[in-house]
Amino acid sequence: MGDNYHISKNRACKCILLCRSMFFYKLHRRDETALKMRIREIGNTRIRSGFKRIVTLLRREGFTDNHKRVYRIYRAEGLNHQAIIQLWGMDFVEDALFNGDRFRMLTVVDNYRKYVVVCWWAND
Repeated sequence: MGDNYHISKNRACKCILLCRSMFFYKLHRRDETALKMRIREIGNTRIRSGFKRIVTLLRREGFTDNHKRVYRIYRAEGLNHQAIIQLWGMDFVEDALFNGDRFRMLTVVDNYRKYVVVCWWAND
């Protein structure tokens, strides 16, 4: 930094209002491939598990990464795409009562919350 102007590094840092620790800082990147693979695996096998549950499971498995790193990877992998009332299913159900009367039912289910949204029935 100060080789061309014969000035010390401390003085040069003071002149440009830069902390000396920032000047000497070296970036230490970690390899996150194992963590990414495990987050993706947990997210795909446990679809209803959210971010906090994944953090808990990772800690039980011995990962020491903080929640902010896990959340950043969780979002980058696109695992937070589901929201309430985005995944629906519907089905016709037919049955008979003990006296022989038959009935049909149309059920619409919110698969994300496992909640019946609409239930309509008709007698034959």
